Order: sequence, then structure tokens, then C-alpha cells
Amino acid sequence: MTNRRKKNRGTSLAKGPIGLIGLAMLAYGITALIFGGHGFTQHAPTGAVHGETWLGLEVNGWSSLLFVAAGLLLLLGAPMHWGAKTMSLIVGSSLVGLCVIALANGHGALGLFAANGLTELVWGAAGALLIVLSLLPRVGGRSQRAEFRPAPRATTQRVESEPRTVHRSPAETH
Repeated sequence: MTNRRKKNRGTSLAKGPIGLIGLAMLAYGITALIFGGHGFTQHAPTGAVHGETWLGLEVNGWSSLLFVAAGLLLLLGAPMHWGAKTMSLIVGSSLVGLCVIALANGHGALGLFAANGLTELVWGAAGALLIVLSLLPRVGGRSQRAEFRPAPRATTQRVESEPRTVHRSPAETH
């Protein structure tokens, strides 16, 4: 007999929001690269970097590419639960780290990424949200018993043996 269990892993709470955040970051990064700051000047590792303002955030070419790369990583990781959570943790930690560096530096981060106060706020908030989303579980998962099917039998025909009755003749008398 076969007795298998199908496992319903449940619905991931992380995949949808992470995919949407990735799509938004990708769209913002591409539009910022086209319409906003598209200069790739650098003053690494500690210099002040300035860029153009696009939708309130100060961006240069490197900042735009940061948004594009982060959004693309999140979008590519979103189809699978563990991929979405892993990329969310990596990108979220990176954004929070850049936010802290930009806050400490005053204007820009690592001498590459232009940032004003609002850019630092967006990096920090997005990073914190992504870290929280990376901790979300699956819900509704349970084991379901698969249909019970007996093991297949060999297709042999049953052969009846001859009856084992003894025919006795009447007892002979002497």
C-alpha cells in the first residue's frame, strides 16, 4: 500500500511586497538615470558628492544605479519564498548601511552616492522595511493526506485444484 503525504507549504507573505518594492525601486532608478542626475563623478572614499534632485531625492548616476541594482535584485528574487527573503535581507542591510554612512558623512555616501536628507530617509526606511519583510513566514501550511491507493497486485489467475475427496467403495467382507 502507498501512503504518501502531500505537503502544502502555505502562502508566502514576503514575495508580493518585496516584488512591488523591487519594481518601484527599479522604475525610480531608471527614471532618475534618464531624467535626474546622470553624472558619474566620484570623490571616493570620503568626499562630498552632489547630484541633481529628482522627485525630491538627490541622485547622481551612481545613486540611480544603486536604485536600479537593488530593484533588480529584489525583483529577480521575488518569485521564490527563500529567494525573496534572502535578497530582501541583503538589499535591506545594504541600504541601512548606506543610510548610516551618509548620515555620518553629511553629504553623500562612500564618495559615490549623492544623498540629501530625504534620500537618506528613503534609504533607511526602505532598508528597515526590507529587513522586516525578510522575517515574514509562510502562512496556512499544513500536511494533507494524499488519497489512499492500495498497492497494485499482480494479474495472475487463480487456478482451482481438483477436489481432494476420497471415494471409498463399500467395505468388502471376508
